[in-house]
Amino acid sequence: MRCATHLRRVSNSLTRSFSGAWRAIPSIATLAVACTHNIELIPPLPLAAAATTAGPWSSMIFAAKTDSGVLVIDLGWGRAERGLESVLTQIGARTADVRWAFLTHAHRDHIGGWKQVPQATFVLGQGEVPLFTGAAAYKGVAPRVAENIKSYERPKPGEVTIRALTSDTLFAFGRDTLRAYAVPGHTPGSTVYLFRETLFVGDAANWSALRGFRGALTIYSDDVAQSHRSMQSLLARLDSSGVRWRTLCTAHGKCGVVDSSVRARISK
Repeated sequence: MRCATHLRRVSNSLTRSFSGAWRAIPSIATLAVACTHNIELIPPLPLAAAATTAGPWSSMIFAAKTDSGVLVIDLGWGRAERGLESVLTQIGARTADVRWAFLTHAHRDHIGGWKQVPQATFVLGQGEVPLFTGAAAYKGVAPRVAENIKSYERPKPGEVTIRALTSDTLFAFGRDTLRAYAVPGHTPGSTVYLFRETLFVGDAANWSALRGFRGALTIYSDDVAQSHRSMQSLLARLDSSGVRWRTLCTAHGKCGVVDSSVRARISK
């Protein structure tokens, strides 16, 4: 059932009676988990789409068709399979077509769809591998608390193919190029990806309605000061390399054009 239709039915139930309101509460909870939301990419990218998986922390999945197959960046969280299906349908692809899964980091809200693409090569920073497979634990306050409350399923060593990055790396996909940049701090292996002039920053940068773009948040990060230094270093590396980039997308569904103000904010 489409989210809008479901929402209208829940709303009608609420307006009919008080008892109807109570009956609608489980439906509202289900709706919050089940619905995905498309993200407007700025500027629009050819044969590419992005959507957030639903839940308390809406988390982005980006997918694109290239000459060398389909790639995704991050894999969402709540009902990740629906978010993944949504973005792939928009580009005329299926989960079986995904050849590469680039992870900005392995917090639970970024890897939810890993079981849907077991054939893919998972790319992530070397320092992130033991955290992705559950062999190590994060130091950030929020991830530690969440793990104590409820653990989550991660691939066992050898269950999926992993390519671990030890430095900035370039991937060629026919006419497309994806550049991976190490930005440790938010997590030990945090990585950002530059693809089609858009920088996918994961949680190395965030956005809020009150403060706009800014750097990594302390409560979720292993070492927020290191993350800010890493972003400062990244901006310097991008400038010195002459690589063109115009926009950035955070892992939680906000994309925007980069100007001097945004540059200053995402590194502190």
